[in-house]
Amino acid sequence: MVRRFKNEEEAYEKWCKEHENGYIFNNAGGKTGNVLHLVGCRHLTSARFIGKYTKCYPKYCSDNLNELIEKADKVSQQYGWRQCKACF
Repeated sequence: MVRRFKNEEEAYEKWCKEHENGYIFNNAGGKTGNVLHLVGCRHLTSARFIGKYTKCYPKYCSDNLNELIEKADKVSQQYGWRQCKACF
């Protein structure tokens, strides 16, 4: 199951703690903004993002990589998406 978080900081942070082996898709838009990460990726855990993880753009999260890839394909048709080089 894919879960979408937008303006849900506490729920997103709780999900990440409960799904340490999960995946996160940042749907930031643009040619470089749609990125698939592993939970715990340094790009997502930077101190500058604490309290605003889901405020700027939605994050889609899942334990199932294939389901999340399907969702990423659907929501980023215009620009596509990529995997984070730091965590994949």
